[in-house]
Amino acid sequence: MNVLDLGFIAGIQSLQHRESARSIDDLIANVANAFVDYPLESLDRTFVTLQSCLLAMVDVAGDNIYKIPHLSKTKIARQGLLPRNVVCPLELLDKGRALLSSVDAVELDRTFAKELADLQELNELSSALESIALDDVSQYDVVVALNDLGI
Repeated sequence: MNVLDLGFIAGIQSLQHRESARSIDDLIANVANAFVDYPLESLDRTFVTLQSCLLAMVDVAGDNIYKIPHLSKTKIARQGLLPRNVVCPLELLDKGRALLSSVDAVELDRTFAKELADLQELNELSSALESIALDDVSQYDVVVALNDLGI
């Protein structure tokens, strides 16, 4: 779960796109300015959403099949009542503890190590592919093969 996915990135992207960037330095400056200009009230609501999503995830055993809870945050914030933290019901806390105690941590560590190794290999492949000069005529066959693979 990532707070950036819940609105913050979209918000600063919207702000930084209001200014045109002619160079990478302009783009970086636009993003930095958008970050500074991003309303703290929106960020408060985003973090409340994050917390409510985390609770919803526990309720569905860690899956992502839940709907993002809508808590009328804007209305509550206008009244000055937006909480800093979402309260976790005791039943949900117990459910989360039961789920955690049923997990085989050693097996999860093995699975994670395998996934990490696979991702590192993919990263190495990506780096190698990025180093290929795609406009080099001698690499034309490689480019065609990559296109055929959908890469």
